[in-house]
Amino acid sequence: MADKNNTGEFSMDGYFNERLSEDVEPMNPFEIQETEPSKKSKKGKRNLGKKLKNVNFKSKKTVIIAAAVLVLILLLIIFIWLSKRRNDGARYAKLLSQNIGRSVRTAEKKAGIDLKEESDYATLNQLYISYQAIAESKKDCKIQGVHLPEWAIFCNTEASELTSVTYYNYELLEDSIFGTERKSYLDPNLIPTGSTVKEVEKKLDLEPYRIQYQQGKIQLREYRYCYDDKESGDVVSYAITAKWNEDGELAEIKDIRRNYIGTLLASPEA
Repeated sequence: MADKNNTGEFSMDGYFNERLSEDVEPMNPFEIQETEPSKKSKKGKRNLGKKLKNVNFKSKKTVIIAAAVLVLILLLIIFIWLSKRRNDGARYAKLLSQNIGRSVRTAEKKAGIDLKEESDYATLNQLYISYQAIAESKKDCKIQGVHLPEWAIFCNTEASELTSVTYYNYELLEDSIFGTERKSYLDPNLIPTGSTVKEVEKKLDLEPYRIQYQQGKIQLREYRYCYDDKESGDVVSYAITAKWNEDGELAEIKDIRRNYIGTLLASPEA
């Protein structure tokens, strides 16, 4: 009897016995072919990873920029608010002036400020004796060793009606009682009549020390400044007074030299 193992015939038993079934047959259509990942597939994954990283980076960058813009907006709002709060006195005075001719109570309500009969500072009560009502800053300043409110509003009344409003900016004189320092003399004659308040103050480059609102929408403003006189070497001080009519046009402007030192050094009359 012939030995089947030597005949070369195909035997299923031999196939499994030889563990051939564990190997992958390249040409077997029923066998799942295991292949290495293609270069394109690897490259695609890498590109996808890069895109995801770029998206995350851009998202973070957008959030940072948005946060920075928000902070800048908040800082701008705070700056504007503080600027307005710093000049509360001038704002209140203007609001009060819009109610000249009305009762003091109505003016207070419209302006959103409470008026009182006298100042908390004895110096002001001694200097200004003709006013009937006053409002003043809760903060103080120091001028030549004297404590004063940063600003004060003096109101005159007649039969309980508001007749005039005068605003003083004492803080403006805290650095120098002679006024804002300038390089030389400011000639008021160079400013044409008919100019607006904004045009005049831009030309002078000065803030008003005093603003007075009168009946008939008449407005007076006083500016103080000083400079070093080249000839004498002394500090020279001037006060400029400007008047606007009911149409808001400059009607008159003039100046006067102030001799503060002379006032201080002069002996009182017996």
